[in-house]
Amino acid sequence: MGTQLTDVELGKMIHAVDQLSTEVDRLTVRIDQLESQLDKGKGVLLGVFVVASGIGAAMSTLIQKVFSS
Repeated sequence: MGTQLTDVELGKMIHAVDQLSTEVDRLTVRIDQLESQLDKGKGVLLGVFVVASGIGAAMSTLIQKVFSS
């Protein structure tokens, strides 16, 4: 009760698999790019946090000096 594929159907299936493989490769590259951007974004976010903390500490010191005089 096995079904036999015609040459045309087999060709269509091979073509569909090739297209799917190409699309998977393209999406894999895109995911790698997005992961790289995310890693860079985390670094930038950490840098902004550190700078903001430093600015906050400097402002606190400045305000303390102004009001303690």
